[in-house]
Amino acid sequence: MTIARFTAGGDIAQGAAVYVAPGGVIYTASAKTTQTASVVGVAMEAGYLGTVVPVNLDAVYTDYSNLIPGKPLYLSIASSGVLVSSSGWLEEFASYSGDAYQTFMGRCVSTSGLSIEISPPVLIAYSG
Repeated sequence: MTIARFTAGGDIAQGAAVYVAPGGVIYTASAKTTQTASVVGVAMEAGYLGTVVPVNLDAVYTDYSNLIPGKPLYLSIASSGVLVSSSGWLEEFASYSGDAYQTFMGRCVSTSGLSIEISPPVLIAYSG
């Protein structure tokens, strides 16, 4: 398990997907741009501007609830830091009306655990 510590650039919820911005600070991730969709890991504790937050980069994170074992999760377009199912991501994309980035976050291994296996964001072009 690799844990890194980053300074928060704003409010970050425990369990939120985060990305590293220029200057080395972290923010909650979003699938709206290539920078914000380039997830580094999941915040292990809540934080706010200027605090140090431990981030799980590559292991099972077990503080979620109501997960379905075996189901893959992706970074949400609509809600920063939130993870959604593939069908949830497609629903968000259909109502977003713009290009978005699909970032695979990992696969659920229990009802509370996600095996963090982050992939680089893939551009999904809007053609509407």
